[in-house]
Amino acid sequence: MQNVTNFINLLGENYYLDFIIQPYAEEVDYEKHFVLVHYQDKKYYEQTHEFIQIRQNEIINDAKSLFQKSISDIYLEVSKRKNEEIEKFLNFNIQAAKVKLNVLKNDFYVENEKSRYCAILYDDADTQTLETFFSKRDYSSTTTNIEIKSIIQKLNSGDSPKNLLPFNSSDYFLDFHIQRYKLLSFLPFKLFHIGHRFVFELEKIKELSPVSKLKKAKLKVEQSQPVSTMNKKDTYFDKFCELIDDINVLGKSTALGVMIDLQLCLKEIKSETLAELQEKGVNRNDHLEFKINEIDKRSYTKNADFNYIKKWINEYQINLTDLFNNSIQDNPVYKMINTHYKDMEKFSQETDKVYYLQLDFYQYFCKYYADELIEYFKSKMTISETNIIETENANQLSVNQAIILLDKLGVFSADTFENKPNTKKAKLISQLLGKNEKNIKTAIEKLELKKSELGAGYQRDLDKVQQLLNNLE
Repeated sequence: MQNVTNFINLLGENYYLDFIIQPYAEEVDYEKHFVLVHYQDKKYYEQTHEFIQIRQNEIINDAKSLFQKSISDIYLEVSKRKNEEIEKFLNFNIQAAKVKLNVLKNDFYVENEKSRYCAILYDDADTQTLETFFSKRDYSSTTTNIEIKSIIQKLNSGDSPKNLLPFNSSDYFLDFHIQRYKLLSFLPFKLFHIGHRFVFELEKIKELSPVSKLKKAKLKVEQSQPVSTMNKKDTYFDKFCELIDDINVLGKSTALGVMIDLQLCLKEIKSETLAELQEKGVNRNDHLEFKINEIDKRSYTKNADFNYIKKWINEYQINLTDLFNNSIQDNPVYKMINTHYKDMEKFSQETDKVYYLQLDFYQYFCKYYADELIEYFKSKMTISETNIIETENANQLSVNQAIILLDKLGVFSADTFENKPNTKKAKLISQLLGKNEKNIKTAIEKLELKKSELGAGYQRDLDKVQQLLNNLE
């Protein structure tokens, strides 16, 4: 495993130290080494670009060679270890490599202080000032050595070849900076990709390990089992309760998006519930009562009936059936009900209108689907033997049909009924028909809608009631 250790260590080395030399080192050639830098509180000369390129290629070749050897060593080591030790062994090496990769990421940007390749270039502004100072001096009045005077004069001379070097200009050439940046960032970038490939190969080996295969098989078994045997936090019922309990959901979604999510949850919850009720040891009624209680505990608006959205229905001529089927794309309200209001202009009248529209529909959807789910749970409860079991036949009217018939008979226009709230009407009719009070209230609310806002099913109910009345003649 020494190859693996060497490879990971190689990834983490600071190679910029290979590219700089001490100012007074014997190998310094001031013709070639003209880039003076400040690095880790010391002055250095950078090696020539040619030298750096050669050294980088050597490092990369070493990394590639160690990469191949390391992968071979990993395979050999895996073959020797027990199944339960393999994943731990691989994860250890993956994490060790990732630590080095994070360091290499910082090294990409050599001008960033986090990069180990970040060094401050000494501009020759100080040198320029020195030259100006000596050029203005009267050398005849000084005791400066004649040889030194000659050197300074050469530095100031326009014919001096030294002036062609970047070091003797007030700034390095832009092209020089670009070349230097590309050159120094190349090595950490290349090493990162080699290291990333190492991690990828180890992940592949981990996927092939018996333990990993066993985990996958176990996951498939869990997914094929009833939802109730899995983590309850992952159930659609929990998601449903979360949606109706969080008014801030409109900051992340839209009213239409919530409606679609609630519809999806409702379908899945029915499957979940049937699977849960089939399990041994489950008290059917207690289990369903628990779920009803969980819904009732949520903070959704319990009285958000049709009146909450009536003004929007009338203003935009929305057909409720089309709305529930998400088929209102041609209606101007679609954009309003399906737009993230937070993405709109703040404090504008349009934004306020969209927010209040979505809030009203959100509250209506929550109550509508919560009521539907509660009714579903109640329908699955075991009826006590002391209760009279109500059997329906083809001739018995549904709740909608019964309400339509009562309306046709003038019950709702009677003085005792006309000005009463729908809740009281529903309560009394519930006692008369023996049907669910909330379903009756919903059916009464439908009487206030236009025919265009109701679906084909409602029209069939109207036709059946009309046929019954015709048969009386």
